[in-house]
Amino acid sequence: MNVAALLAVLVFAGALLAIFGVLYVGAVRSYQRGELGHDGVQILRWALLGQLCIFVLLGITAFLT
Repeated sequence: MNVAALLAVLVFAGALLAIFGVLYVGAVRSYQRGELGHDGVQILRWALLGQLCIFVLLGITAFLT
């Protein structure tokens, strides 16, 4: 187990998820104002799921090395 790599994955994931969270909140507000369609928010949800899968794979890889 590579503790430094796991820590790096956690920090990297936290930073990118924080940025993504700001983007998602802005998209939801735009949707509520009628400036963005529901498809835009749905695409961001799928993107979030993909990003979480990538972070899980990175975490498993760091754990196994």
